[in-house]
Amino acid sequence: MMLSAATRFLSTMQEMLNPLRDPASREATYQIDDIRQAMLRCLDEDCLERFPHVERRILMASNVPALWFLRPELLMALSARAGEQAAHETIDEISAMFDGLLPKSLNSRPSRLQR
Repeated sequence: MMLSAATRFLSTMQEMLNPLRDPASREATYQIDDIRQAMLRCLDEDCLERFPHVERRILMASNVPALWFLRPELLMALSARAGEQAAHETIDEISAMFDGLLPKSLNSRPSRLQR
């Protein structure tokens, strides 16, 4: 609960202080917070102790692309705790939350290896 209040406060402050933020993106604030909360919920006490910078960077991310680029760091922290396969499954679930929120240039492209 306290983390949620801190997250909302940081998001509000970043919105007010970021002059480049598109006013139309304000409606996506709740979606950004949902993604942020999902990422933070993945981090247990062990992860927070071993990778405090991951939590800090997730909390300080000012927009959706910033959270998108934090997925590899979150993957690393989760892999150390639960193994690579479980971490990839979690990251895949979080990645799905970004649908429709990213510029087309940041969307994942299908790999030839996945066919």
